[in-house]
Amino acid sequence: MVASCPTSPKFAGEMLGVLTELMTVEHLDSALNKIAQSMVELFSLRALVIGVLDKNDRVFRVSVTFGYDKEHEKKIKEFVYTPERLELDILKKYKIAEDVYFVRPEPHEFIKGEEAFYRDMKKITVPRTDQNVWHELDYMKFIFNDRFGQPIGFLEVNEVAGDRVPDKETTNAMRVFSQLASVAVENADMFQEQTEAAQRSKFLSEIIAHDINNYNQAVTSYIQMAIESKETPDSISRYLERASASAWGISELIQRANKLVKIEEEGALNLGPVELGEVLRESTADVLRNRPDKTVKFELKLPAARCFVSGNELIEEIFSNILRNAVDYDPHDKIVVDVSVGEFMIEPRKYWCVSIADNGIGIPDSKKNVVFGRLGAGQEHPPASGLGLSIVRAIVEAYHGLVWVEDRVRGDPSKGSVFRVALPMASS
Repeated sequence: MVASCPTSPKFAGEMLGVLTELMTVEHLDSALNKIAQSMVELFSLRALVIGVLDKNDRVFRVSVTFGYDKEHEKKIKEFVYTPERLELDILKKYKIAEDVYFVRPEPHEFIKGEEAFYRDMKKITVPRTDQNVWHELDYMKFIFNDRFGQPIGFLEVNEVAGDRVPDKETTNAMRVFSQLASVAVENADMFQEQTEAAQRSKFLSEIIAHDINNYNQAVTSYIQMAIESKETPDSISRYLERASASAWGISELIQRANKLVKIEEEGALNLGPVELGEVLRESTADVLRNRPDKTVKFELKLPAARCFVSGNELIEEIFSNILRNAVDYDPHDKIVVDVSVGEFMIEPRKYWCVSIADNGIGIPDSKKNVVFGRLGAGQEHPPASGLGLSIVRAIVEAYHGLVWVEDRVRGDPSKGSVFRVALPMASS
């Protein structure tokens, strides 16, 4: 929590000048370097270190140093602060303000193995003659806490300009700055975790899209060879044909999963005006071409004026997926799907809303809230879902639009569904 105590006018203006840049969400190392540089410039410091929590090993490691030569810096960054070691610095006797500790050990309290933090080891034995003079053994520690009040790092001042202990006003300003810096550290840490998670997801998707798919295609080829072989009995061929269909289904699923990852990474790129009428005509024609075994009629009702929305080349994926499901999950011999476009508004934004009404098996109310999403453990896939509707959701959200499903006949899911897609209006 940021301190409520007012910051001294002496530092307030300069601090405001660096906070905007400091609060920009970015990688952790970049944020830590900015904090160190800002602290040095604001408060005329000669040496400091910043350590952050290693969540895997539950220890604090020094990430940034200032004021040390390369040899000292290397040794400092190899130093590990265990929770027990940190506790020695945050004893009650050293506390001078909230999350601020001024450690002033005597020569006999020097901890062996920490020589790298001192530039002149001979001075550590010199007795203190003035409490206002900064001693070689002195250091001031500012603790970074997360929003739950748990330590996630620290800033340790080891030398100050002029060798004078900071006065109360300066110390308070340093405290306020360190508390604001702790917010930047937490934000940067979360940003880095999300970035690393995205990179891992991309790596896994590439393995699925290439390596696993290649194996699956090889399996499909061998199955097909076995089916076509004159030596394969008819009874075995029937099972092989089912296996082949399943293998092709796996390939399609892999392609859709890879497409979903790409959409979530690039879905909002190169947005511009797209005419809905043209998209819907092409999407309905595409479904008809790919479902020649079914008797399908699309009733397309468009406004007199052309309807432009903000989108890109992915927009056809939205309607092709919904229209395919409308056909595939309709048990009737003759399939009729109504497609219409109307205006929709949520202040202050206006949308064109596409409604696709089918006569299929419908979606129960208990499944409507998950039909477009990835399902958790124990949840059943609702009809007409799978990755196709996840792709729909991903693209619509990238366009800053809305997508939902309703009963075609209110209160009776068995009479079919109406999928509605609202996309922001755009000028031509």
